[in-house]
Amino acid sequence: MIQNRGKVVIIEGSDEDGELVSTALREESFQPVLCPTSAEGFAAAADGRPVGVIIDWGLSDRPAVEVCRELRAKDPLLPILFLSTRTDEATVARGLDAGADDFIGKPFRRTEMVARFEAHARKAAAAIALVRAPGAAAPSSDGMMRFGEIEVDVAAREVRVAGEAVGLGPLEFKLVEYLCTNAGVAISRDQIMSKVYGYDADISTERVDLLARRVRAKLGEGPSRGGHLVAVPGYGYRWERRRRDDNA
Repeated sequence: MIQNRGKVVIIEGSDEDGELVSTALREESFQPVLCPTSAEGFAAAADGRPVGVIIDWGLSDRPAVEVCRELRAKDPLLPILFLSTRTDEATVARGLDAGADDFIGKPFRRTEMVARFEAHARKAAAAIALVRAPGAAAPSSDGMMRFGEIEVDVAAREVRVAGEAVGLGPLEFKLVEYLCTNAGVAISRDQIMSKVYGYDADISTERVDLLARRVRAKLGEGPSRGGHLVAVPGYGYRWERRRRDDNA
């Protein structure tokens, strides 16, 4: 008997597209729950954690970016994918900035769509296992990840240093959240491009370095100051649980 791979909430206003997605996922042993409205989607997502959510960009009852932001605020590790007939750069950027992990154009290729969903589901499962591991930086009961003076408030999507809020942009926060969730683990630039930017095409690794430098500057952690966000030469970045100059 094939194992149930988990519930997938599909918020899709088109019956035809919704059935296509549902059938493709069901054939791979997922349990799709088709929801024609965002309200039904939220209810389905709240009724036992899904392994992922797929949202139609053209929802009629509520802007899809708002749905994505609300779902992301409730669950930072939930895989969220958009489906849309619009695939221009500005639309894709809006979706990714709202917190989505991927953006798939319609009409989609079933095999590719399922493969991309599975890839994000695997990454989420690995991240969840990591934060549950002994010594991992799982959010505390108040939803915080704490590293010395730095507090990462996952629910509020805010970072504070010594109690003062730091104005991070969406991509800057995603970088901090991703590295903090994997504290102590070296993350490659390619992994950062995939997870933080959400797509791989036409992105230079220099953009990752620029993003990291902006975050360091805002956190007051220049390369010579022994901060939490450290470069791994020739590879990428790592978030240290303690500052390199902290002898405590």
